[in-house]
Amino acid sequence: MYLIKLKHCNARGCTKLVKQGTDFCPTHQAADLQRKQSYIKQRDKAKSTVKGKQLANAHMAHYNAVTRDPQANSFYHSTQWKRMRDYVYSRDMGMCQVCGNAVTNRKIVDHIHPLKASGDERLSQDNLWTLCYRCHNIKTALEGSIKEQSNGNSKLAHISKQWWQKAIKEKIK
Repeated sequence: MYLIKLKHCNARGCTKLVKQGTDFCPTHQAADLQRKQSYIKQRDKAKSTVKGKQLANAHMAHYNAVTRDPQANSFYHSTQWKRMRDYVYSRDMGMCQVCGNAVTNRKIVDHIHPLKASGDERLSQDNLWTLCYRCHNIKTALEGSIKEQSNGNSKLAHISKQWWQKAIKEKIK
């Protein structure tokens, strides 16, 4: 017997039931889409202002000082890494290797096999690719869920570029 899991619509006060994995009922989906578009427009406008850029830089400085592993932080600030990052960004012509979007605002060069899982590949151009923010965030979330599994780091060290492309594209849809 197949059971469909249901939950309440996320709209405040709505009592309609929707499938698990769906956020809103059809009545509230349009309002949610409009809210998301408004948020993206406001966020993009904030990024283009001097104050917005200062806040983004402050956020990255805080992340580097508090959250990021000190060894990884020193690696990502090394001359070797910066040269390799620039090379890979140029090789990939500034295009996301998953969705094909242009990466213009910041060079996101990602390790296919994460730094902690395979440190010996950290400067290997075969282990590096350019990703846009959206694809990078999806990959990072997937890496976190894989890392929590038994032998997670070992699994991460052996996942192919093609597997990542397929998995990220499925999440985009």
